[in-house]
Amino acid sequence: MKPLAKLLSNIQTGIIVKHFVVNVPRTKLNLEVLNLLYVEGFIDGFGLSKTDPKNSVSVFLRYREGVGVLKKLKLISTPSKRIYISYDDIVKKLVHAGFFVISTSTDGVICSDAYIKRTDRFPKSGGELLFQVIF
Repeated sequence: MKPLAKLLSNIQTGIIVKHFVVNVPRTKLNLEVLNLLYVEGFIDGFGLSKTDPKNSVSVFLRYREGVGVLKKLKLISTPSKRIYISYDDIVKKLVHAGFFVISTSTDGVICSDAYIKRTDRFPKSGGELLFQVIF
C-alpha cells in the first residue's frame, strides 16, 4: 500500500506545482490505478520512465485551462487500517458521495461509478476502498 500512497502523493504534488510529468513507483496496483485514471479521463497517459525504466512510470498530468483536472486524491485504506465496503454500501452511499476507487478480488481495481452503471458485468460483491478522487 505504500507505493499507492506515493503514487497519489506524487500526482497531487505534481498538479499543485503544475508539472506536466511526474514519476511514480512501478507496481501492479499502481499500473491498474493509472489505467483506471486514464480511462476515466483524469490523466493524459502514462509510460515507462526513460530515466529508470525498471522501477518507475512517468504519468502525464491533465490540465484544463491551466487548472489540473484532479483537485485531490484522498487515501482511505492504509496498511495499518484497511477499509472494506460491501456491495450494498457501495450502491447506497458511494454513488452520491463522489468518485471512489475500489479493489475487488474478482474484477481488480474499479471505480464506484462503473460498478453501479454496469452491474450486469460486475458481481454483487464488495472490496477494499482504496481512495477518493476529488475533481
